[in-house]
Amino acid sequence: MPDPVPETAHAPGERVLRLGRIGWAVVGIAAAAVVVYATVSAISGLAVPLVVAAVLGLLLHPLVDRLERLGLRRGLGSLAVLVALGGVLALAVGVTADGISDQSAEIADRLASGLATLQEQLAGTTWDLSGVDLQDTSGALAGGVASLFGSVFSSAAAFVVGTFIAVFFLFYVMADWPRIEEFAARHSSVGGTSGRVVVDEATTTLRRYFGALTTSSLVTAALIALAAVLLDVPLAFSIALVTFVTSYIPYLGAIFSGAFAVLIALGSQGPTQALILLGVILLVQNVVQTLMLTKLSSDRLRLHPIVNLGSTIVGAVLAGLLGAMLSAPVTVIVRDVLGHAGSQADRDTEHPEPQPRPEGRRSR
Repeated sequence: MPDPVPETAHAPGERVLRLGRIGWAVVGIAAAAVVVYATVSAISGLAVPLVVAAVLGLLLHPLVDRLERLGLRRGLGSLAVLVALGGVLALAVGVTADGISDQSAEIADRLASGLATLQEQLAGTTWDLSGVDLQDTSGALAGGVASLFGSVFSSAAAFVVGTFIAVFFLFYVMADWPRIEEFAARHSSVGGTSGRVVVDEATTTLRRYFGALTTSSLVTAALIALAAVLLDVPLAFSIALVTFVTSYIPYLGAIFSGAFAVLIALGSQGPTQALILLGVILLVQNVVQTLMLTKLSSDRLRLHPIVNLGSTIVGAVLAGLLGAMLSAPVTVIVRDVLGHAGSQADRDTEHPEPQPRPEGRRSR
């Protein structure tokens, strides 16, 4: 009989095959990453509204459930909730537009008078503004303010198609929530934890976080409106409504609502009251609301404040404003899922399944 081929003779060929498989795996991973990135970039205008619609559907479906218990069909109940939500948003946008348009002339006059006062105070100094045409400057500033708000609303036009799709998506999420929840529960089990428990935990986490956000937004809007009343600034209710609605938009919402309130104060009461109101807004939005939201969300989500802040930063870097908004609840959901998987692994380690004994040789 010929001598068997030693195992070492096949080693170079097996090594080449292994390196080839690794190389193709790296190429495949890189190609998949490029495809995913290109897909996300292509549908980013649709992805953000759809994610927002999914979160809104998860938060608002209890209203549809309550209307269904009162005898209203889910389709009609979803339509009623959708119309009410659209009414609130339309009211906020209308109030903002009316406030800016009603005070536009006064705002331009206040800017001109403020620049004139500044010119008088700086006359003869290094920062002398005597060569500056105040009318042109005030007009440029007023035009810049108008263009700022115009750019905000025009940029929203880019999401018109996505918004319409998101509205339909939100309607069907609320209308078909029982079936969606049942489907998610069947496919979300983690280890020994049933999918129903995982879905209930995720839903509770999102509701607790947005409950904390709503509470902090109400307090913020009330404090800013109270400051407007004390400073005799008109449209205090409008300022409170805009502040509350835009509180759900990280960063940009605070800038937009703050600019709205300060411009109203500038046009009606002058630069002194506008600066005082600006200081109150900066204090309330950056200190009071931040501390209150961090405290409430950390307590309700059982999340350390440092982890809460770090997740917000990471979420903003990875997914922009949407990532900053959903970072805390997503962190808690991932933590709970990993906890269920870890507990199942611990149970498997402590109580391993018995291995079947090999059958012994039968005696002849």
